[in-house]
Amino acid sequence: MKNKNTKSLSTKIILSIILVFFIIIFVIFAVFEKINKEAFYNIEIEKANIIAKTIEPLMALNIYLGMQNKIEQFSLQLLENPDILAVRVFKNDKIINDIKSKEYEDNINNSFVIKKSILQPNTDKKIGTLVIVYSNQNYKKLIDEYTKWTASMLFALGVVFLLFGIYIKKLLSPLRTIAKSLKHYSPNKEIEIPFTSANNEIGLISNALNNMQQKISQYSKKQQNINNYLEEKVNEKTLELRKQLYIDNLTELPNRFSLLNDISCTDDGALLIINIDDFKEINDFFGHIAGDDILKKFSCKLKGMFENEHNIELKRLYGDEFALFFMQKPSLEHFIKTAKKLIYTVGEMIFFHENNEVSLRITIGGAYEIEKVLEKADIALKSAKKQQKPFLLYNENLNIEKQYKSNMEWVKKLKKAIKQDKIVPYFQPIFDNSSDEIASYECLIRLIDDNDKVIGPYEFLTIAKKSRLYSSLTKIMIEKSCCKFEHINCDFSINLSAEDIINPKIVEYIKQKIKKHNVSNRIIFEILESENIENYEKISYFINEMKKLGCRVAIDDFGSGYSNFEHLLQLNIDYIKIDGTLIKNLDNDLNAQVVVQTIVDFANRLNILTVAEFVHNKAVHQKVKNLKIDRTQGFFLAEPQKNTNNF
Repeated sequence: MKNKNTKSLSTKIILSIILVFFIIIFVIFAVFEKINKEAFYNIEIEKANIIAKTIEPLMALNIYLGMQNKIEQFSLQLLENPDILAVRVFKNDKIINDIKSKEYEDNINNSFVIKKSILQPNTDKKIGTLVIVYSNQNYKKLIDEYTKWTASMLFALGVVFLLFGIYIKKLLSPLRTIAKSLKHYSPNKEIEIPFTSANNEIGLISNALNNMQQKISQYSKKQQNINNYLEEKVNEKTLELRKQLYIDNLTELPNRFSLLNDISCTDDGALLIINIDDFKEINDFFGHIAGDDILKKFSCKLKGMFENEHNIELKRLYGDEFALFFMQKPSLEHFIKTAKKLIYTVGEMIFFHENNEVSLRITIGGAYEIEKVLEKADIALKSAKKQQKPFLLYNENLNIEKQYKSNMEWVKKLKKAIKQDKIVPYFQPIFDNSSDEIASYECLIRLIDDNDKVIGPYEFLTIAKKSRLYSSLTKIMIEKSCCKFEHINCDFSINLSAEDIINPKIVEYIKQKIKKHNVSNRIIFEILESENIENYEKISYFINEMKKLGCRVAIDDFGSGYSNFEHLLQLNIDYIKIDGTLIKNLDNDLNAQVVVQTIVDFANRLNILTVAEFVHNKAVHQKVKNLKIDRTQGFFLAEPQKNTNNF
């Protein structure tokens, strides 16, 4: 839609010229009018002053001689001048003559007054005053004539500028015509530009525009060809990327994304997930090239088994895992029969690699309901692996889904607690049995939930290890424990797992913190023996590195499960913490007493201090002392607290 307020360039130029013209003329007119009016007015004043100056000596002589009739005579003569309306003569401020013309009353408002002092002849003594009322009609006449002349001049100039504007508009009209022809220009449509034959600047502009049009048209055709080429290439690349997105490169089977897409497009179906058992051993023994070759052959045989089953889609999920997706749910009997037939058929297959026979076994997990079918089939597969069954169909009684959900919730809680600084150490004292005084504190990890409930490590440490948050918890405990005991003159211990010790980043972090807080001669590292220490070389190296810094080391939970005295011989330790399973019935279990006594005797010979854990009553505490165990820890003496000042 055309804008009504749009004006051509020529119209704008003309309007601009006229506007500037009127502004200039207005300013000139205003200035000149003010100057001329003042000039005309001053001329009339000067004329009146000349008359007063001329008549003043005569009036002075007559007043001085007392010739009253002469004064009146001169006044009447003055009134003969049409511009003089009245004459007044004062002698010593007393009026002695006052004569007015007939026009006085009509022109009193259009007049001005001239006063002239009358001086005594040949002296400067004032003897009277001459007052002349002078008409300004002549001034008005001059002003009127000046105004008419100015208006005529303005009109003439206006006509000149108007003609000039019309001339400019005519000069610019070819440009307007060219602009209209270019209004609907398109690179794909050639237009005729006028005035190309004109032998002036307009002709030059038209020819330049015409040449530009031809070049743009040529460029547009080339660009269109390029765009068509690029569009073809983009379509080819899109098809290629789509194939890469939904097709597995190794087996050329549809992949996991394809399965997810199929699941989202159906409201009824079933799924079998197939996993090749111990396929890692094939890769390790024959190599990954052989493993890939067997996977391709395996996928070909599966494809051949189900090529006539139009309801079944074969997919490769990843690695050694495949899937059979039933686009429409079959009968449960047929579904289970397909899984069992597949297990039997694969078991009969023989694959060859460099004249070596390779046989495969598979485990299958199935889900018969379309809702969360992939997750349920995966749960069934993991359960089948765990129970060492070849096939398992998902059902609610597996409870694995609930366990997964619980694990996920704990991961969220752990991440939130780490972010909100709600992982804190609690401190449980360890008492010296000879003095019953506190010998040291063990720093125990706690999680504070949203309800300020204190949660022990047994509920979240296993999840922390599975979710790779364990190292973050270790760092928090190291930092907060070292900071706590930086200015407390007492020994303290921190639990470390074998996972912590073989992690070079954790070891370096430990060194930084004990140096920063200057606690190397007070810190004790408790290594969890219950985790079945196997890498003695790395554990021993860590212990020696820490002892060089002045730290001490304890074996925690000694006597639980995998204990053997070889630990005491191979590792340069300072303490043995005897596990609670041996201590809890120490007052009435003779076997426990024998084992504990053996541990104590062996430790004494190696100059290793012993600590009894989980002492829960007075009888056990007394038995611990009787067996000459050096130190005691347990709820009977003190529970873990947030602050050491509570003991």
